[in-house]
Amino acid sequence: MTAAGTRPPADVPPGLLPALEFPDLGALLAERARGAECLWGGEPLSTATALDLGEHPSPHGTTLFLRGCRACTLRAVLAAYRHHPGTCEQCTDDPTLCELQRGLRRLALELRR
Repeated sequence: MTAAGTRPPADVPPGLLPALEFPDLGALLAERARGAECLWGGEPLSTATALDLGEHPSPHGTTLFLRGCRACTLRAVLAAYRHHPGTCEQCTDDPTLCELQRGLRRLALELRR
């Protein structure tokens, strides 16, 4: 638990990152590129509130250290969860066997806590 009595955020597993839709990485403000603000909403982040979205190369040749707030990351995960079955042959056959879909569901449930 954090000092505020809330659960610390879970990091986004690297295997799920390709399913999430990121804004244009070439147009990010410096604060978002270095992880000081939420990638999607721009809210200021601390180590207690940020979810690590990994390191990503920018179109400008630098490394981006992306992080998101719980609410915006949950929205991105839910959007990926809804979109993924239409692009996945395994989900068409049996969505319970798709590792990516199950991972997105687990993460969404964790972020809702």
